[in-house]
Amino acid sequence: MELELRHHLVGLIAGLGAFVAYWAIILNRAATDDVAFTEVAWRGPLLLVLGVGGGLYAVIYILSAVRNRGRVVTDVRDAEIRRAAEEAGAGLTGIASLTALILLGLDVSTFWVAHVLFVGGYLGSLAYSGKAITAYRKGLA
Repeated sequence: MELELRHHLVGLIAGLGAFVAYWAIILNRAATDDVAFTEVAWRGPLLLVLGVGGGLYAVIYILSAVRNRGRVVTDVRDAEIRRAAEEAGAGLTGIASLTALILLGLDVSTFWVAHVLFVGGYLGSLAYSGKAITAYRKGLA
């Protein structure tokens, strides 16, 4: 399996794990803490999930890169797939950023702004990885 394809698969799995873990913690707290959903203690779990998920992804990527050191692991096809995947994910991430700015302008709770960015960022990375994996398996359409 090519390095870039493995990179996207690992990213997809790590992202899904972090996303599901975060929402499991938040929904559990909402159910057990007897507070409104928007009043749940969400900052700590969000920072922990982002830190652990990002750190784990970085370690796996570095180990993979070190393992392939000295070998050519990317080519023109990888660059084309990366560009197409970025186009797929950038739209969702951009919409999330714009929505967060609008929410900030409307003085909406930080809870909603943070979660729009978190969910939008995850959906953008999901679209990015999905497009890249599909392109590696079936080619660019």
